[in-house]
Amino acid sequence: MTIAVVKNQINAFLATEKPEVLAIKGAWGIGKTYSWKQFLLAAKQSKEIALKRYSYVSLFGINSLDALKYAIFENVISRDIIGTEASIETFKSNATTLLESLGRKSLGIFKGASLLKGFTPAIESLSFLSLNKSVICIDDLERRGTGLSVKDVLGLVSHLKEQKECKIVLLLNDKEDGLEEYQKYREKVIDVELAFAPTARECSQIAFDPNCDTTRVLPELTEKLNIRNIRVLKKIERLVTLAQPLLQGCEAEISQQVAHSIVLFSWCYYCNSEGAPHLDFVTNLGFSSWGIGDDDAYSSDENKKWKTDIGTYGYTQTDEFDLILAGTVRSGYFVEEDFQERAAKKNEELLAAKAEGSFSKTWNLYHNSFDDNQSELVDKLYESFLKNAKNITPINLNGTVSLFRELGESEKASKIIDHYISTRMHEQELFNMAENNFFGDIRDQEIVDKFNNHFQKSVAVEDARKVLARISGKDGWNQKDEIALANTTEDEYFDIFKSEKGDHLSKYIRTCLRFGQFGNASEQQKQIANRAIGALRRIAGENELNRRRVKKFGIEVENV
Repeated sequence: MTIAVVKNQINAFLATEKPEVLAIKGAWGIGKTYSWKQFLLAAKQSKEIALKRYSYVSLFGINSLDALKYAIFENVISRDIIGTEASIETFKSNATTLLESLGRKSLGIFKGASLLKGFTPAIESLSFLSLNKSVICIDDLERRGTGLSVKDVLGLVSHLKEQKECKIVLLLNDKEDGLEEYQKYREKVIDVELAFAPTARECSQIAFDPNCDTTRVLPELTEKLNIRNIRVLKKIERLVTLAQPLLQGCEAEISQQVAHSIVLFSWCYYCNSEGAPHLDFVTNLGFSSWGIGDDDAYSSDENKKWKTDIGTYGYTQTDEFDLILAGTVRSGYFVEEDFQERAAKKNEELLAAKAEGSFSKTWNLYHNSFDDNQSELVDKLYESFLKNAKNITPINLNGTVSLFRELGESEKASKIIDHYISTRMHEQELFNMAENNFFGDIRDQEIVDKFNNHFQKSVAVEDARKVLARISGKDGWNQKDEIALANTTEDEYFDIFKSEKGDHLSKYIRTCLRFGQFGNASEQQKQIANRAIGALRRIAGENELNRRRVKKFGIEVENV
């Protein structure tokens, strides 16, 4: 049922004083509550609400019928202030109206009771008496407390209609468990039942401001993925809006990528239970979507469908900038410095790609025909890579190398790796695989090995003694710390352990041994532990006392 039909039915419901019950059901997050409140506010502004009072109550956490009755009374407001939340002032007004309706003789009930102490219990017992001729919205039927049954709620609704001449609206997600009693009794209680199932376009019209330039592109993108959850749409809107001030000076295409990727990543992260692919699936999507480097991880029917869906959306490959955006979707906020740094790099790559004869344009020989042009493709990609290496990302290097190897051009693959390293050798952090290959997008072993080798040679290695003093007893260290410890020889560990005195010595030793105890320890980490163990065994061999001192660290040593 379209939003226009639902709106017309709600307007007709509000326009008369006739007691009746309207149920609006629809999927979770699709905008039932939001739309009801908007339509109600519009009807109030056009003076089309017949009854003079209104109360909105969510059943979330309400555990008894008495609590529900009082919550309805507590939230009653005048028709004239619909759009304003119930407050202490509206509560006082309701209480005063109740006292006046009971008459002067009833004031003895409250004699000696203060407003905050004795007044409230009495009000609770009598408040339901005042609920006449009101519009009452009861939301979240499926989220009621365990002490409140659907049968009791529907019984109260029926009483409000028949005895109190009220008009009641029920909002519910009928796909939730625990609503069997609603299905059983709805025919006896519900007068009109509306299925609230807006299209993706209608949901985007609910969620997004059509006059906002920043989010104007979002409806088209969210409609492609059929995103209908208003909460998800609002999360997308918020992140895209937050990103814009951080993109000053960047080309328009960067803003477009931000919106395009955030919409896709949000769909994956929040709508996976509705058939969207896992976010990890998308962030690991490298050149396999181009037919390069395919592996078994992407061969299942479900993964093939996801690839088709993503390709239809227009997403082909995850780059370093996308990984930042994926992290933002997961966390809900931007790490501004990292985001701006990556955006600036992406902008530089974009400007270079716009140049005539750029590396990106050369890939059109691969994408845009089925010609038998392997030699031409390889030669031009090779030549273009050598010219544009300073603007090519490590992920694109990996994709090019993978294609060359699969086409039998491993020699050229090795040459462009070496050229890439020599061209950008001073960009030290570019070759830090521990930081820049967290998602495993760079899979070619020659690239990984040569990058690691270059990084280890280029970093300023700190003395192992200083590193141990800084990281011992802590859970964190960086790649440079690990390299410094891995480059420390067994003889150097022997000298450190023999010369240090004090309670920090045990911390130094345990820190070194810990690197070999990780379940997924790298060869570099195992090397640190093994060299430390070798030094300790030499110390244990000096005398019986040192053998016992070393043994307490769990190291097997022979008797002296």
